[in-house]
Amino acid sequence: MTTRPLQHIISRLNQQVQASADQAGGSASAQSYLFSHLSPQSLDYLLAHARTQHFNAQQQIIGHGDKVDFLYLVLTGSVRTTRINANGQEAVVRLLQPGETFMDAIIFMPGPSPVTAIALEDVSLLSIPADIVRQHALKDAQFASNLLRIVTSHYKTAMQQIEMISTKSPVERLGYYLLRLHLEQKPDSLEFTLPFQKAMIASHLGMTPETFSRALAHIRKMGIDIDQKHISLRDAFTLCHFCDSDQSSLCPRAGTTECPHHEGDCPSSCKH
Repeated sequence: MTTRPLQHIISRLNQQVQASADQAGGSASAQSYLFSHLSPQSLDYLLAHARTQHFNAQQQIIGHGDKVDFLYLVLTGSVRTTRINANGQEAVVRLLQPGETFMDAIIFMPGPSPVTAIALEDVSLLSIPADIVRQHALKDAQFASNLLRIVTSHYKTAMQQIEMISTKSPVERLGYYLLRLHLEQKPDSLEFTLPFQKAMIASHLGMTPETFSRALAHIRKMGIDIDQKHISLRDAFTLCHFCDSDQSSLCPRAGTTECPHHEGDCPSSCKH
């Protein structure tokens, strides 16, 4: 594929991501960092060496222990990355949507892939050779900065994930996850959607399906209706109980009189 069609795809993808960020009242997330603020020459160089790949639902993209030859950007569809624990159980490490990248940190590490990546549905990926990414990062400070921003975001998310699984109850984990979705999707609406199947979300949150079902039942009693992938809230503040400092940074009401915690009556971990 020539660079012109790829440029059109990237431009459209960035517009979609920015539109989602604008709707959420914030800035574009790490989803749009890879090509952010690159010069036309820099973008042309990367896309000239890139290619698009298509994978069917449940098809493996890269396996644990495989050599990592590419950085991948999700164009359409969704992907999960997983690890298998000592008991043979699959743990979902990340759930990826269009605009997000994977293998971006691993290509700078020695050794094979520590995770398996699988298409959750039919997906299209932009694949950039790892050696091109590494070489271009040495030549283009903006591209190197973009990569660092992505890796930093992954690190922060991983720390939040570890803390959540280690210190929060199943109900708190689910509430925290739903609050983040609400803030990222439609903070001014009482309705939003789950981007993944419940079984994938349960694994990502470190729960068995049975524990996840019990957490759902408890959440429903709090005024949160979950019908398949459709979420409806009783009011705009139903999920505020699960707020913390990381979540409040995404909330357009944080620090205002609309915030139920603005006078200090905030969960211990939330500092507006």
